This record gives sequence, C-alpha cells and structure tokens, in this order.
Amino acid sequence: MCILQLLQLLQRLLFSDQHFDPALQTAVRNGRPILRAVKITMTEEEQKQQHGGALPEASLSIGAFFTRNNLTANDRAECNSFVSQLYPGKSSSLPSCQGYCSLTVFVGDDIVVQFRPNTYRLDLSITTTASKIHPEFAPITQYITTIPSSGLLVYRMSRIPGISLRDFRRSSPLLAYSTQNLTNLCISFADFLAQSWHHANQPQSSLPLGTIGLSIETRLKALRATLPARFRTLAKTLLMQLPRITSLPWLFTHGDLMPGNFMLEPSTGVLRGLVDWAESEYLPFGICFYGLEEILGELTPNGFLYHPDANTLREIFWKELEQEIPELRDDVKSNVIMARDLGVLLWYGIAFDDGAVNRVVEEGRDVPEIWKLDAFLSPEQGEENTREHPVSAERISKI
Repeated sequence: MCILQLLQLLQRLLFSDQHFDPALQTAVRNGRPILRAVKITMTEEEQKQQHGGALPEASLSIGAFFTRNNLTANDRAECNSFVSQLYPGKSSSLPSCQGYCSLTVFVGDDIVVQFRPNTYRLDLSITTTASKIHPEFAPITQYITTIPSSGLLVYRMSRIPGISLRDFRRSSPLLAYSTQNLTNLCISFADFLAQSWHHANQPQSSLPLGTIGLSIETRLKALRATLPARFRTLAKTLLMQLPRITSLPWLFTHGDLMPGNFMLEPSTGVLRGLVDWAESEYLPFGICFYGLEEILGELTPNGFLYHPDANTLREIFWKELEQEIPELRDDVKSNVIMARDLGVLLWYGIAFDDGAVNRVVEEGRDVPEIWKLDAFLSPEQGEENTREHPVSAERISKI
C-alpha cells in the first residue's frame, strides 16, 4: 500500500462523521482558517440555525465556560459589549475550540482578547518570559482591566499567525499528514527546543519554580505506587535516576504541548508559534518532548494512531536537535531521553480534574490518558504495549 493510500485510510479513521466539524472545512487565507464571526451572545437557537441544527464546538465550550464559572447571560453580554466598545468597527470571531480556563475572541487579523476568571488569572511574569525567550514563537500579553460585575480579567495578546495543528488536521487532513509537512514541523519543533537550550547560559530568570518543578519527586512517588502495574517499573527506574534528570539544564518549558496550541504555516507545516503559555515553568530539558508524539500521531476512537512514517520523522527530529545542540550526545542524550519519559508520565499519568492535577490516572476511568501512556512509552512507539517499560540501552539506541 502506498503512502497516499495509508494517509487516506488514516483520514477515514480520524475524521468519521461523528468527529468531523464541517465548519472547519474552509479555505485557508493568509495562514488562517476563515472562521465565521459568531457573537458571544448569540442564542443557542440562532447558532443551531446557522450550523445546520447542531451547536458548533466553539459555542458548546463557551457555554460550558460561563456555566462552570457561575456566570450569567448578562456577564456573557458584557463580554461581547466590551470587545465591541474596545475595538469599534473591527470584526470579531471565535476560535474553533475554547480552552478550559478562558474565553478567547479574535479581533481583526492580529489581536486576541481573552477573558479569565480570577482563579485562572495569568501570571504576566510567565508570559513576559515566554515572549523574551521566544519572541517569534510566543505572543505579547497585556492585562487590560477587570470587569466589575463578573470579576473576569481581560487580556490583550498579539495573534500568532497560522492555523493550529488541530484545525489543520480537520480542515486539510491529507496536507496536514503529508510526510513533507510533518518533516518541516519536526525540524522546526526541534529548532524551537534548541532555542530554549541556548538560553540556559543566560542570567537566570527571577521566576520561582512552578507547580511541577516543585513536586517532581512527590508526583513520581505517587505514580510509582498507583499507576497501572505495567508502568510502575518505569516510574521506579526514573525515581532512582532522578538526579541524572535534574542535572540537565532547567529551561523555560511550555506547559501544554497539545495539537490545539501548535500554530503552523499551512502551506509548509513549519511551526509559526505556540499559544497558551499560562502553565509554563522552568523544568529539566526534555520533559516537554511528549509534544513530539502529539505531532507524530493522534488519538482516535480506537486508541492512539501514529503516522506511517513516525519512526523516520522521529529520527529527523533527533538529527536536527543534535545538530543544533552539539552537547546532546552520550550521557547527556541518555538523560534527556529519561526526562522525556518522565514528562510523558507527568503529563498523562496525572489526571486533569476541573483544573486540579493531583490524581494518578486509573484504568477504565482515564482511557485517553492510558492509551497515550501505552503508545508513548512503548519501546517501539505506536505498537500496543503490554509489558513493563524499563529504561534500557536498547530503548535509547532505538530513539
């Protein structure tokens, strides 16, 4: 079977009718999907009429945001009015998917307005650090005001150009999954990570350690004790090797490398930037390498499915990274690979429960996370893993 046929099969698996969003099958203009302008205050009935009888995903997530934060219809109307008054005459639209902690509105082509409850307020020292270390990859963020009646904090951000990897897969799956585009994305992702490495020798940031950085050992002990049995050997091994991992440079690390946060140039697949830097913090280099696996495959109704060329693409990523970081060899590389496995355990072995990240995932309850643990920690990524996962020289050599 040729690559094109494999990609077509992948398309059918990933984009069955129950998962496909027709609103995203649009032309791509100036590196952005053409989104319908949807007022935040539009009634559900109006939205159903506009979208053929079903509420669009963005509208569902907006409704959930207001309900979850005990906000009223008047609060919702105030958000819409605020954007209109702040940017009179400018068109506004909603991204295809909203984050859990915020409401995001696009204004024109280059402005993002975001509303957040105080519980999820942004730490501007984090967003400023992101834009200083990665000026071409991170937005500039400013606090505007707090809406008195709702208590929502309002932020303005520069808009990262391009289309998210998540939306690209939905709107143009064959192009998004083309080996050439993924090659470009793997190379540019490696270059982005190398940029962090090269900032390690600069004066340390005044940022204190964050939630994960302060609790790595505690979380790893919990994972060793209560993860499904097949993952515990790896957790035990990483706990014993933790001094080697923490000896790596601690670098400013994006906290949520999911497909919705990768912004790409759609014609080439090159990484243009990343959004949602709210949970970023200083961590040992390599912990965020789980993001590579999110690039190389996608969760389907039947498990995590890798691209047919995933192993080749992984080799391309490492070749580029080693070229940009000459120190990345021998023991250093081995330590980075262990940090990568630690990142997988920390990000998918700990559940996200309405903003809390303290519970170890459970078989049968946290199915997507378990699927990803199996896929990402297999000695041969992409094959079903039914055994324990020791960190070994054989595994390191395969990567």
